[in-house]
Amino acid sequence: MLRITAMSAAAFALAAFGFITFPSGPAEAVVYCKTVGVPKGCVARPAAPARVVYCTGPGVPVGCVVRPATKPHVVYCKRRGVPKGCVMR
Repeated sequence: MLRITAMSAAAFALAAFGFITFPSGPAEAVVYCKTVGVPKGCVARPAAPARVVYCTGPGVPVGCVVRPATKPHVVYCKRRGVPKGCVMR
């Protein structure tokens, strides 16, 4: 019984020493606003990034974005200037 009491007293002393020696610093938490200014000192939550909608046809659906080309389409010339707008190798 004496051994259990001594061990629990030692454990309590170590725990108390730890709390005294290693104080916790200020919390760096962010509090988001529920409504404008509530709670006081809150931070507005950043908006979610808008989802990109690619066009299935010219202007369909409304407000769509043209999908970027994966690689440029190159037409090589068979002869100089044939076909029109070709690129020489």
